[in-house]
Amino acid sequence: MVIAFLRGKNKLFSTSEQQSFIIAYANENAIAIEMTEIDNDLSSQRLENRQDLLKTLHSMTAGDTILIYDLWVFSQKVGELAKVFDCILRHEIIVHICKQELIINNDIPLGVMVNLLSEQRERNLISQKKQMGRPKGSISKSKFDKYKSQIVTMIQEDLTVSEIAKRLEVSRSSLKDYINSRSLKEIALSKVHQRHTKTQSQVFVLPDPNECPLIDKKV
Repeated sequence: MVIAFLRGKNKLFSTSEQQSFIIAYANENAIAIEMTEIDNDLSSQRLENRQDLLKTLHSMTAGDTILIYDLWVFSQKVGELAKVFDCILRHEIIVHICKQELIINNDIPLGVMVNLLSEQRERNLISQKKQMGRPKGSISKSKFDKYKSQIVTMIQEDLTVSEIAKRLEVSRSSLKDYINSRSLKEIALSKVHQRHTKTQSQVFVLPDPNECPLIDKKV
């Protein structure tokens, strides 16, 4: 089953705009959309209370595909996105983020997922500053951006800033500023957890790896 999932009641893009973009993406990639679902729950609702999203996920099985316009269709909160992706990958559901032309499945490298959540966190921080009336601004590009996924992986491996700087052959002080400004330690140690195995399948895990509250069906 292939589902186009749209987010209603948002200020970003209308459901018709999302649908048009998804249809164009599907046609270009020879994907046959079988069903369209709309999430009309308020964006302020907690993930676990969004019945439209949960109903859609409950209806899907291994091998099914869900197409979304952009990441915010699921959520703008990093913690909620981690939960959604964890459950989706557990149940072998495939996600197409059409705007970024990105496919999320069990073969996706950990670094790509880290970048997705890291970028969303940065957008959230910028948005919070604007809402609080602080000076407008954005996080500028850095020469370290190309190393972001590697840096997060090395932090997870408990390497010090000095050790990471030595491996990358860069300035320790500049690297430290970059890690702090992007909250990479927090992302590596708190938001994203890598399974400690030597298999090629690297997925996100919830605090209790035996539970998947978003998709697991009640008997």
